[in-house]
Amino acid sequence: MPLEPSERFIDISDHSLLLIKGPDAKKFLQGQVTCDVNALTFSDDQNQTSLGAHCTHKGRMLFSFRACMVDDDTIGLAMHKDLIHSALSALKKYSIFSKVELIDGGNDYLLIGFVGNDASSLKRIIPCLPDLPNHATQHQGMTAICISKHRYECWVPKAKATTFIEQNSIQTHSTQEDANTWTALNIADGIGEVRVETMAEFIPQMLNYQIIGNAISFKKGCYTGQEVVARMHYLGKLKRHMYRFSTDSDETIKAGMPLYTPDSTQPIGQIVIGANINNGQECLAVVTEDAYNHDKVHLGDNYEHKLRALPLPYAITKE
Repeated sequence: MPLEPSERFIDISDHSLLLIKGPDAKKFLQGQVTCDVNALTFSDDQNQTSLGAHCTHKGRMLFSFRACMVDDDTIGLAMHKDLIHSALSALKKYSIFSKVELIDGGNDYLLIGFVGNDASSLKRIIPCLPDLPNHATQHQGMTAICISKHRYECWVPKAKATTFIEQNSIQTHSTQEDANTWTALNIADGIGEVRVETMAEFIPQMLNYQIIGNAISFKKGCYTGQEVVARMHYLGKLKRHMYRFSTDSDETIKAGMPLYTPDSTQPIGQIVIGANINNGQECLAVVTEDAYNHDKVHLGDNYEHKLRALPLPYAITKE
């Protein structure tokens, strides 16, 4: 059946799942990540999901993710696929004494994005969709997560992927356009993530994780890096935040690229994620509050390409 004109499915197989499976899945993750894993639910109703991060002992993010339960004892963590191997290695160091199995879910699930006003095409496959951001519904093993208004991320078991793809006329391989489109939507929603180029570069608050997606719990207790993250929240003054920008630079914006200001010889920030938008580019970037407030953020130390500030869909709160 053809899609409605305002609807589109997007192959997001540049992202994948890490599965935490076993009777201790929640208990194990609760002591490792920033979000409240105990708040995740799995039922016939709408279930809670969460953004989150696993940090070093110094509070720097090794990987970020979106967490959702896919069955009674399995939690899926969706992240950029280039981080799966390092994420598995990081968590395995702590899993020895827990009844959990850590699984690369790339062979088990396909990730497909959807954007569209009434989601009629998606409802033909998953009839009851979540109506609130950061909530999910399950149907016949498939998971639909509401990312923002009119936008969903679907985790489809490989056994059901053929039917899902055929019924929605989805291309069976990811393209650069698909990855760019989904990244552009994340930029518009102000949702940053760790990429390989930025591992151990940011504390969670630098990506505004204290604001979005239930990504940090300050009440759950100890986890790796918790002392630094909590100290910043209660006692610190964060000098760098993530903002949204646009530029007409011909140079492709990539994660980890340094940013500069004429007032300093040292970088004052770096790109989190970037995407092509119409005839230009947009990005999320972590920069100093001072450079942002004085409108002096540039791509490259020759200051040729200035970044223009764009609004985020939320206000950046102080710690």
